[in-house]
Amino acid sequence: MTRSVFTQTLKEQRRGLIGWSLGIALVPLLYLPSFNSLKEQGSLNNIKQNRVYDALGAGDFASATGFLHSMIYSMIGLLLMVIFAVTFAARSVTQEENGTLDLLLAQPISRVRLLSQRFAALTAQLTLLTIILALSVIGGTRAGKMVVPTGQILAASVALGLLALAIGTLALLAGALTGKRSLALGSVSVLALGGYFANTLGADWLRRLSPFYYAVGEKPVVSGWNAIHLSVLIAVAAVAMVLALAAFDRRDLAV
Repeated sequence: MTRSVFTQTLKEQRRGLIGWSLGIALVPLLYLPSFNSLKEQGSLNNIKQNRVYDALGAGDFASATGFLHSMIYSMIGLLLMVIFAVTFAARSVTQEENGTLDLLLAQPISRVRLLSQRFAALTAQLTLLTIILALSVIGGTRAGKMVVPTGQILAASVALGLLALAIGTLALLAGALTGKRSLALGSVSVLALGGYFANTLGADWLRRLSPFYYAVGEKPVVSGWNAIHLSVLIAVAAVAMVLALAAFDRRDLAV
């Protein structure tokens, strides 16, 4: 393998990334333009809050920021970003079963460098998706005549991107520990689901244990940038990555 693991990873996953990019771009452009017509019809005012909406992190549908938070940043957009991060991260580090890891480690590259470049590729992919999400939300809000400051859209998009990075890095850690894609996907999916409902339905102390709280709990599309919350998400990703590097470097690999 003459090219770096970073570029090779991006090349291998480019088709999937294109598909996810299109999906993430289309969702805001499909949902948000309907806001103005729904508001004029009075449909949004008739939506009553209930436990189902609470569980989904949805809230004030009648306001522009509430509709945007409920539809994109706490539901569909969040789901797409997290699923992408978990599946792509787990695939990147659990390649013993198909023999790919054997070929990689046959090259003059250390395990630490290999995993670091996989992480860099995941970060680059999520950065691209975050930019696409922000741009499509800006376009969707303009089409739907929604008055939402661009800075708050950027704040919410960056928070979602960092959440996806944190959970994706936890998937890297799970994969580094187990070497099994199914175990990595299963364990991190359960953890993510638990964190999601801890944030939406849990007590205040429990919410603060969930990474979802630091991304969407305080509704950055409404409140704007929160450096402390973003720092927590970065710290989660950093700690998980350090642990993943240590685990991957020491684990007996079936190659």
